[in-house]
Amino acid sequence: MDELFIAAHGLAFRQLNNPVTILLINLGAYLLAEKFFIRMGRKGWFHPLFSTSLIIFLLLRFTPLDFTAYNEHSDLLKMLLAPFTVALAIPLSRQLNTLRQLAGPLVISLVLGGLMAVTLGMGMALLSGGTKDVVVSISTKAVTTAVALVMGEHYGAIIPLVAAVVIISGVFGGIVGPALCKMAGVTDPRAVGFAMGVNAHAGGTARAFELDITMGVYASLGMCLCAIYMPILVPWLIKWMI
Repeated sequence: MDELFIAAHGLAFRQLNNPVTILLINLGAYLLAEKFFIRMGRKGWFHPLFSTSLIIFLLLRFTPLDFTAYNEHSDLLKMLLAPFTVALAIPLSRQLNTLRQLAGPLVISLVLGGLMAVTLGMGMALLSGGTKDVVVSISTKAVTTAVALVMGEHYGAIIPLVAAVVIISGVFGGIVGPALCKMAGVTDPRAVGFAMGVNAHAGGTARAFELDITMGVYASLGMCLCAIYMPILVPWLIKWMI
């Protein structure tokens, strides 16, 4: 009986930890989380990124799925982040006319908003006693995941923390961003959208498109411009603050 159990466990381990199964687990978990998100009325707290992470954690914790194998065989999804980063040029090129018309306000908002987003995060990490690698990881919070991971690897950040901070910032910004703008008297969808793109990147942009198409367009613009601005700003801040 024990030998049969060991054989069955070994078979389950091999089946769960091959590349195809792990890719299907990732895709299936996200599709399941997205359906749950829609069923719950698209409430921000049930965002698919949170739910997918929980599903994967439970699988790693309570099944023979091995973390090392899972991490190794998920590299394909990480590789896809590189072309996604390059693809940011597409929505940016489509909005060049808008960029020319409102260049002054947009550039000022980008420079000040991006600077505040990064310095506040790094400052809070420093004040709470964060080590250098933690502070460096927090410095990537104001840019979309694809760019943040590349920056994190370059500066020696803690990559899981980089991913967590970026995702939480995006989801949280998408939840509270529109309400905060309304409380501050900012109702122009262009201003709200751009602010969400700068501060909440992909999560904020997705939420902006759900609320208003114009808001989504400007959020996309803010996210793309931040992807250019942050790799210039962050190295200088790291050198100055740490």
